[in-house]
Amino acid sequence: MFRLLLAAAVIFFVVMMSPLQGQAATRTIAVPMALDYDMLDSLAANAVFSGPEKQAILVEDAEGCQTIRVSDPGFRESGGSLFLDMRVHVRYGISAGTFCLFPVSFDGYLVTRQEPVLDPKTWQLRFTTLSSRLETLDRKPARLADYIWQRARGNLPGLLDGITIDLGIPRTALEKFLKAVLPEDKPDNVLRIVDSLRPGPVDIGKTGLSFQQQMDIPDTIFQKSAPSAPAVLSQYHRQAFINAWETWDAFVVHLITALSSRPLTPDEQHILLDVLLRLRYAFSEELEKPDPGTDDFVRRQFTMSWELMSPVFRHHFKESGTDSMLGYLAFFSAADSLVTLDQLGPLLGLDISRQGLHQLAALVAEGKAPSLNYDPGIFPHLKNTLGIEQPGSGQTGRRFRLKQLSHLYRLIFGTAFALADIPEKHLFHARQWLLYQESPAAYLEKTIRLIKEQTEEKLQDTRIPADRHAMFRRTVLATAWQESCFRQFIEAQESIIYLRSYNQTSVGIMQINERVWRGIYDQDKLRWDIAYNAMTGCDILALYYTRYAVRWQKKQPDPAVDDDFLAGMLYAMYNGGPGHLEKYVQRSSDPDSSYLSDRLFREKWAWVKQGDLDQIGRCLAGRPIPFEH
Repeated sequence: MFRLLLAAAVIFFVVMMSPLQGQAATRTIAVPMALDYDMLDSLAANAVFSGPEKQAILVEDAEGCQTIRVSDPGFRESGGSLFLDMRVHVRYGISAGTFCLFPVSFDGYLVTRQEPVLDPKTWQLRFTTLSSRLETLDRKPARLADYIWQRARGNLPGLLDGITIDLGIPRTALEKFLKAVLPEDKPDNVLRIVDSLRPGPVDIGKTGLSFQQQMDIPDTIFQKSAPSAPAVLSQYHRQAFINAWETWDAFVVHLITALSSRPLTPDEQHILLDVLLRLRYAFSEELEKPDPGTDDFVRRQFTMSWELMSPVFRHHFKESGTDSMLGYLAFFSAADSLVTLDQLGPLLGLDISRQGLHQLAALVAEGKAPSLNYDPGIFPHLKNTLGIEQPGSGQTGRRFRLKQLSHLYRLIFGTAFALADIPEKHLFHARQWLLYQESPAAYLEKTIRLIKEQTEEKLQDTRIPADRHAMFRRTVLATAWQESCFRQFIEAQESIIYLRSYNQTSVGIMQINERVWRGIYDQDKLRWDIAYNAMTGCDILALYYTRYAVRWQKKQPDPAVDDDFLAGMLYAMYNGGPGHLEKYVQRSSDPDSSYLSDRLFREKWAWVKQGDLDQIGRCLAGRPIPFEH
């Protein structure tokens, strides 16, 4: 009998536990959504207040005897409570036919204590007025006016309780984004995550309101182990990685140019420039690896760059129309969710897809269909948004003189080379700047003169102090020497082609990296116009001095550095990006840790400093070449 009871108990236990075993365990994560008070002010004003003055008429009788008008709403926190302050105009009297007896007028502030409540079903953020009082313009209690206010407020419509912000728009955008970045091979789990999205209670903070968007991540969505990458990627996978990164780069440019109409501070411009350059230089270094992108390179770049750029975007996107601000809020929420999900590790299998980036870009496009094409052309607003100095007017005259010389060259030398692959408009200019072994001195005289002219034009337009001009002139010459041995074009199989780096990323006499400076400089001119290429090199070196070297010097206990050290620092950044400033500083203290590029540049720098430019012939002809300089 005991055995029968024991067997029945076991069967009952198994039957009762089976449903529980079928339920997968979950991890609950929280994604913050924050509404800064400045953004909240704008959303509230757009929801309730009208007209250019953003005002609302609470009471106004036909005779004008009783009027209450409020404007300029502003939220703030005090003592853990939320307050909404508004400018208020009150006129209160007793209406007697066409007369208004004992009218009292008051101008000051209406101070209301508010309770924010977020409906978990509709995601509607509502505000309930708990108390109200009047204050004078100098923020003192308005006792008589407040007495009148307390009598009049009972007749007010519920307008002050009607401030509602629809956060369902950001929620819907977040759902779409999650579906785009979560693993596609488990669609049921993705739907479970999206359906579990729910808001937490609203917190009142010093800078704004916030709440946690909670979602449940099933354990079954996690991979058992991180996917292993092949030792060497196939050409298909390599190109897929390049395509994914190019979409990401186009997305970053789209974000930055969305700020083109905003009054950015120099520090904000520096943040945007620094992020863009570091992302692009990191990609160039990644492509040098045999297995680029195998550790989800784009996702790592997204989380890193968003942490740095987020404060800039939050600050400048807080004052727009309601739809635009809710789009920005959705963008912030989606970006923050990606960073939060990324912290769960690579086993989640997040994918920063083209579709996901397009959805994010659309949120800040203000109704315009975003294009994330990797366009090699110039983006007109990008340079201004980043605060990069514009070249002076001397460039036009220089290009005109070069054009005239090219026409003269055509008349004298004709068309001796087979250059079918070169655009006709570039043919004669390229010939003019070829190195002919029978006249290397003449070539060097002409090329050095061009470099010096471009340098002087840059020094007229830049903020480089006069006591560093000599250093800058030498750095430009040493850089051109190091990068190309002063060549823009070379002959190859009876054709002329612009000089390219070994990895096909950089072009011309100053070896400008086309991926790093995409959208900022004209790639066609970088390839075929030696003066434009030289000018761009001067631009970049000046940029690294004014935006990086100067900032670094100000942070040092002894900001005085000699020209030799400063020139080496500028070239380290020119060669490898802004991330190499600190690296150069560290390795400068240990000569054994210096890079080969450091040593080669120092050699050229020393020759330029000594005025021994005849040594340029070593890389052109294997021997010094005397020439006028």
